[in-house]
Amino acid sequence: MGNDGGVIAVKRKFMRHGNQKAKGEKADQDVQRLEHATTCAISGEPLQEPIVACSLGNLYNKQALLEHLLAKTIPERFQHITSLKDVVTCNVSKVHEKESKAVFHCPVTMLEFTGKQPFVVIPTCGCVVSERSIKEVQTSECLVCAKSMDSANVISLMISEEQYAEKQKEILAKKAEEKQRKKDNKKKRHEGDTDEKKSESKKRRLEKKVDKAAADAPVGGGMSEIAKEAAAAIEKAKQKNQVFASLFAKDKDGEKKSANDLMMAGGMRYTLS
Repeated sequence: MGNDGGVIAVKRKFMRHGNQKAKGEKADQDVQRLEHATTCAISGEPLQEPIVACSLGNLYNKQALLEHLLAKTIPERFQHITSLKDVVTCNVSKVHEKESKAVFHCPVTMLEFTGKQPFVVIPTCGCVVSERSIKEVQTSECLVCAKSMDSANVISLMISEEQYAEKQKEILAKKAEEKQRKKDNKKKRHEGDTDEKKSESKKRRLEKKVDKAAADAPVGGGMSEIAKEAAAAIEKAKQKNQVFASLFAKDKDGEKKSANDLMMAGGMRYTLS
């Protein structure tokens, strides 16, 4: 240290440059946090309402995010967002002081969101408040708009890179599972529709056969009635006239009819109306 046999330099003038690296790293972190809190995560532009937040705590200008979704140019870091259903519209309380670097503050604690203090978004209403206000006031209603909320399901706006990667992986896995489930359900519905169509086709063919049989039945039934009426009329005529009945009777023992019988039968044949 002093090269004099063990003397340690402890005076401030010898140590004043020893912590410069740590201070520099802290300053860089503060800058990154402020950037995270004041700029759109996907475009890098200053945050302007309407502002939306994803489940991983990123803040976006809604218009910029929508343009990327429509153009299908979402970067890999934000691939967990596939539609506006994956984000929450934020209800922020703006900071009106010109000298302030923050865009908004907590309306309960009045803390500014610069990235140094953890903030959360309440999914049910979109209100943005400091995490401290949620912890200090145990309630089931939003402290800003009084809508129902669950403090366990709030979205943290400042999470570490390790948490970000792990949470994004979970979201993507859940989306893939949901997509596969919908695909399987669609396949089942298609198979069910195919079976139903086959049943309907078979039913229609059967109905056609029944309709055809029903259409044919009156005609067949009508002919049967006519035949019955004709048979009844002939039977009646047989009973009244034996000669007429002989026309329908078979010869017995090959006996031949007499000329008179044939003449009378012929007369009946030509006089029957």
